[in-house]
Amino acid sequence: MRSKFLMLMVLGVLLSVPGFAFDLGGKKVDVTLSSSVVSRYIWRGQDLYANNDGAYQPSVDVVVEDIFSDVDLGFNVWGSFPLNKGHEDLEELDYTMSLSKDLTDSISLSLGYTYFDYPNTGKTADVQEPWMSLGFGKIPGLGIDITPSIFLGYDMEAASGGIDAGWYYSFGFDTELPFPQCALFKQGQTLAISVVNWGNDGVADLKPSFVYATDIGFSTTYDLGQFSVTPSFHYVLNYEDEINSGNDETWAGIEIAYAF
Repeated sequence: MRSKFLMLMVLGVLLSVPGFAFDLGGKKVDVTLSSSVVSRYIWRGQDLYANNDGAYQPSVDVVVEDIFSDVDLGFNVWGSFPLNKGHEDLEELDYTMSLSKDLTDSISLSLGYTYFDYPNTGKTADVQEPWMSLGFGKIPGLGIDITPSIFLGYDMEAASGGIDAGWYYSFGFDTELPFPQCALFKQGQTLAISVVNWGNDGVADLKPSFVYATDIGFSTTYDLGQFSVTPSFHYVLNYEDEINSGNDETWAGIEIAYAF
């Protein structure tokens, strides 16, 4: 399956050549290739690999800007491959298509569909999810800039005999704090902070919970021309015994991206 992902990354390079914009009627095409290594695969607050094992997670992201009426069309292929043996059935490829639009100067809407594919297992393990997200502008009157967001996704089986259907949702905010200029940080570099609360209605045999986990993330990005390097650190608070055995989780990662 890794070879399939390599082919997709090569396709991303081909999509980035200048002539491709002409083939799309002059629409601007943004392509980003990225590769991440994480110490644990934490998905929506849940540690998906036993023994706290890490993962390699590459991604190909293609955005066609202003495809119609100020709407951007996005395609993404994302993979997760365990760093240690014993999780082969959990190797994963996710395929996403989305439409995004700024509704106002302070509200943006995204609608999308994701197919979660587990190629090493039967189709009953696969999941499909239509979803929507809303991003809001900075809240005025605060000492720091805070941008809230919400997400709502409906997970359902891809084949008969799959998961129990239901909702995942999240709400949270992002903010950035400036770093002091020194040898480690460039002028204007910031520390990005995110807080995301996850809840569900009993999807996939989980216990229904208004909030079962809170992911607090810290990251910063070093821009190196068209390349960027982003180290990150996360602390996950868990409120349900069946999620990660009720334990809090910490994980770290580093992403290297190249934008065309």
